[in-house]
Amino acid sequence: MKKAIIIGALALGALFSSAQSVQEGLTYTPQDIYGTARFRALSGAMGSLGGDLSAIGVNPAGSTVFANNYVSLSLNVFNQDADTDYFGSTSNDGSTDVTINQVGGVLVFEGNNESGVTKFSLGINYDALRNYDTRLFFNGVSDTSISQYFLNNANGITLDNLQLQNGETVSGLYRFLGENVGFDAQQAFLGYEAFIINAVDDTDPNNIDYVSNTGNGPYNQTYFEDSNGYQNKTSFNGALEIDNKFSLGLNVNIHYLFNEKFTRATENSNGNVSRTRFDNVLRTDGSGVSFQLGTIAKVTKQFRLGLSYESPTWYTIEDNLVQEIEASGANINAIVAPRVENLFAPYDLRLPGSWTASASYVFGKKGLISLDYGIRDYTNMKFSPENDFIFSQNNQFISNNLDTATTLRIGGEYRVKNWSLRGGYRMIDSPYKDKSIMDDLTGYSLGLGYSWGNTVLDLSYDYSEQDFSQNLASGGLDTSGNVQNSLTNIVLTLGFNL
Repeated sequence: MKKAIIIGALALGALFSSAQSVQEGLTYTPQDIYGTARFRALSGAMGSLGGDLSAIGVNPAGSTVFANNYVSLSLNVFNQDADTDYFGSTSNDGSTDVTINQVGGVLVFEGNNESGVTKFSLGINYDALRNYDTRLFFNGVSDTSISQYFLNNANGITLDNLQLQNGETVSGLYRFLGENVGFDAQQAFLGYEAFIINAVDDTDPNNIDYVSNTGNGPYNQTYFEDSNGYQNKTSFNGALEIDNKFSLGLNVNIHYLFNEKFTRATENSNGNVSRTRFDNVLRTDGSGVSFQLGTIAKVTKQFRLGLSYESPTWYTIEDNLVQEIEASGANINAIVAPRVENLFAPYDLRLPGSWTASASYVFGKKGLISLDYGIRDYTNMKFSPENDFIFSQNNQFISNNLDTATTLRIGGEYRVKNWSLRGGYRMIDSPYKDKSIMDDLTGYSLGLGYSWGNTVLDLSYDYSEQDFSQNLASGGLDTSGNVQNSLTNIVLTLGFNL
């Protein structure tokens, strides 16, 4: 496949609105729980408890709670189910995936003194923060045609840029437009070559005005989105315990994300072009870094307090895009498949940091109860370079529409001999001021564990639900639909005390 290098990531602004781009950015900020079965069974409320490899992802001081060297591996069965509403028409879709979502280990070194540094630990842990294997399907009748997307991009583009010249190919012109005129000209060319839009004066090479060829509506439309990918974090941990009472810890985190999103929008209408299919495959790769600091205090033998800080995550992200369009109708049968991969210039995305305060009470060997409260200011999310017009718009949208959000996680554990019974609840505020764009996330979890001494087996079930509005611009539809999205995870963790 040929590649077209488009200078400036701002070109994607023609395909994604500021709201869409910001919502994409929010998906890279992990909101829900992840990791080991015990961590998930307690809904992630382990900031002051520690003693779990995923818990050190909340508070790095927690690695000193391990009594022995320890390793664990977790297997996750993930299910996503989405109920959608598009202009009153409802649909359902979803996906299921099985992954290894956690693996790591910690080394514990006991000190020789009763005071000073009484223990220190070194650890490494991999956590899958997010699974992008999701599907959405919308089906309904709209008053706005897909042709509006191509008109928005075409108006102002001269006709001679959109017409094939002698000896010129679809691939050649599409690539030329991307490299020399802009992404909007590419979109205009797709619409014009597929007869979805026509020039007002097709005899004037300097014509810059265009009209729709899809009729007056209504328009029967579908939108299908199939995403595949993941976001993960590898944490390098170091922590020490002082006077058997206070623990301090540091994580240095390496982040990676990959997401390949296929979208297909279709439309049936009464115009000269009566059927349209528009496909986009957007691939996103990114890597980033962050750090965390944390402390845990044993106020009494039973009562513990914790406080941790997570820095912003600094990502560098690259996008590439492949497109194809098909249109048919009266004397029209067009397939425009440039087979050119658009490569967009890398851009930087800073995800907001957070603070987490924790408290827990341990009832000896009988059980425990724990609470975490977190706060994250989403107005600190930033796209750069800031002198880029599209990124400047994104940052202004963030400033105007996002807010500070809090997280509440509560978990409990009850022990009966070698068995542990667990449960938890969590509520995560929407990052938006307007919750009709994205509502709060709520979820609960259950779990159990069994210990053979040096070997531990844990199982958890967790469920979460969140409603949001999905902009369909990535499929060329200047509309949005409503989604009720639910996620279910079943996690099995096998751990070994060494």
